Amino acid sequence: MQKPALEFLNFSLDDQYIGLEWPKNGYADLHNNFNFTQLQYVPSEAKLILCWTKSSGDWAKKVPWQKLELLFSGVSYFHVKERDAEYPISEDDCLRDICRAPMEARGDFDNIWLDRNPPLDYDLQLVFQSEWGIKVNAATVMLKLEQ
Repeated sequence: MQKPALEFLNFSLDDQYIGLEWPKNGYADLHNNFNFTQLQYVPSEAKLILCWTKSSGDWAKKVPWQKLELLFSGVSYFHVKERDAEYPISEDDCLRDICRAPMEARGDFDNIWLDRNPPLDYDLQLVFQSEWGIKVNAATVMLKLEQ
């Protein structure tokens, strides 16, 4: 069986593990400037869409994009960890961290893997302030921005 290899088509993860970067100095801070709004999984198409909208806070006024999406194609693994009920619902939309995680750690959402050049078969891990999280592996992931 061939190992999955998640290819980032038009972006990379930032050094702080809270944002996305792309050519020509593009940057999106998913912790401070965007609120997570939607997760859509389409099993018949092996597709996952994660959506954020621009924060209404003063600190995000200069952000030119109103909406940001991560579009996963060829999804081969997808796991959602439940939220911690001790946190208020308001923490569900705030990203805590985003990183690549080894497949052997699919049940572990507590750690951040700080490897800047992880193996291609590592999953993408997103954990939110209320401790809920997503791990996904797919053929590709693409960033889509809307102004």
